[in-house]
Amino acid sequence: MKRFFPQIEYEERWIRAERLMAELGFEVAVVFGRGGGTTDNCGDILYLTNHYPVSGGTDSLIWSARSFSAVILRRGELPELHIDEPEGRADLLAVTNVHCHNHPFIGVAEALVARGIKGRVALCGTEFIPMKYWQDLKSRTPGIEWVEADGLIRTLRRVKSPKELECYRIAGELATRATDALMQGLIAGKAEREAAGDAARIVVAGGGRIQAIGANHGDTMQYDYRNPLTGSSADGAAIGDMVRGTVHAAFQQGYYLDPGRTAVRGTPNPDQRRLIEATNDIVHRLSAMMRPGVKLLDVAAEGDRLTEAFGGEVSAIMKNFPFFGHGIGLSFEQPRISSVMSLPGDVVEENMVFGVEAFLSLQGIGSAFVEDIIIIGAGGNELLTRSPYHY
Repeated sequence: MKRFFPQIEYEERWIRAERLMAELGFEVAVVFGRGGGTTDNCGDILYLTNHYPVSGGTDSLIWSARSFSAVILRRGELPELHIDEPEGRADLLAVTNVHCHNHPFIGVAEALVARGIKGRVALCGTEFIPMKYWQDLKSRTPGIEWVEADGLIRTLRRVKSPKELECYRIAGELATRATDALMQGLIAGKAEREAAGDAARIVVAGGGRIQAIGANHGDTMQYDYRNPLTGSSADGAAIGDMVRGTVHAAFQQGYYLDPGRTAVRGTPNPDQRRLIEATNDIVHRLSAMMRPGVKLLDVAAEGDRLTEAFGGEVSAIMKNFPFFGHGIGLSFEQPRISSVMSLPGDVVEENMVFGVEAFLSLQGIGSAFVEDIIIIGAGGNELLTRSPYHY
């Protein structure tokens, strides 16, 4: 195998991380990540080192904290990677200083003590580190004052490099094909899981890793998935049913997209057509607003206005996702496009990648969801997901 990103790309990331650490007053940062599953927190580690752990599971007599890894960043020194696997993949990793542990949190703590690190240390990953492992880390590092800094590396990841955008363009083509296969299967009346299988084959054959392929139709359209456990059900749509499909996956090199479309099996009636077209329209209008320097609160306000102007009802899926999109990269990320989730300082920047989405619902008709993924460009935005809006 050959790494997609050249070594210089990782080295530039390390330099930028050191600069931000200096601005924030940190000499040392410890960046944890977790992989080994379908919904990961692997992004920071993947970004810094190209390491992805594959094994998960509960603790045992010989292992703990399976799927966790960490990078110790110390200004002026090369990154030090700690993993839970017997040995690292030298052909894939961007770092050469690699340490392997059966108990990664204990191993990291011992490494910090051995290096004489004391005082304030930035800690990335507090939102997903279990209490048990936090106690392992804290109790063995009495000289360290741990400071939560979950956004340290994520801040660097918001704006994408030219090579990352190249990766996203490959991912966008794959996502478009997978979404088309899913929607065409649903419209044809296939069982949802059969249509999802068609999409899954495209994702995996193209080099992607699936998080979830979601489908819905008919009388459960107000909810996210017809079958919450699997994402897709054993039945298919009847003629006249609305259908919805979403493909959530790390399509290329760990970079995510989550496009979605809504359609009707057969000819839509006037209410169904109005619902789908209004949802499409919101996505198109908000995508056009997403230009460098624009505040996300302003975009969200326009989304709220358009939603209110449409009328309809607030469905369960709309309550679950009170936003019009999100930043995206090595996971579904901040910032959000939302009147209740965006911060005053959240602005659109060139070379960010966003998912722009909308949900609408009509009593007795169903709900519609549409999402596109765009790159924010200086002269105009670039649409990555090119599935049709009407099937």
